[in-house]
Amino acid sequence: MGVIMSFTRVSAADLERVSAVTEVLDEFLAELETPKGEPSGYLDKAWAGLEYLLAEARTGVDLFYTGNPLARDTYFAWSPDDVADASQRLNKYPFDALVPFFDPAAMDAARIYPGIWVRDSGDGARYLRHHYDGLVEVFRYAAERGSGFIQHFG
Repeated sequence: MGVIMSFTRVSAADLERVSAVTEVLDEFLAELETPKGEPSGYLDKAWAGLEYLLAEARTGVDLFYTGNPLARDTYFAWSPDDVADASQRLNKYPFDALVPFFDPAAMDAARIYPGIWVRDSGDGARYLRHHYDGLVEVFRYAAERGSGFIQHFG
């Protein structure tokens, strides 16, 4: 068990509804399911390593401070404009452009969660690549549909 991050695609109308009516947040979130065939926004524990690489590469994508907090402090709303902007930026950076910033010793020294970078350096890079590719895909998919996200962090 540990701290994970995920993004769930929602329509702009649903995002407005959830942002405005906080008492239905739990009910709404319980009903959300990723439709079959749609890319997953589940980042598992890779979020901190990805945030580190995105910041070091100066991509302009910030997984932490883009969304607006919702009623529960572990959920954030990303507007369709936020999603489109992040998608456009992510598409400029294939994972190979981030690899030069993967420094297991520096990441462990900076206490980048989950603290596996030196121990699992080869697997760590593969782990981040897998989740980065998924991140790029889910943002592209949502941006093409004018969708927002509900981000869960916790």
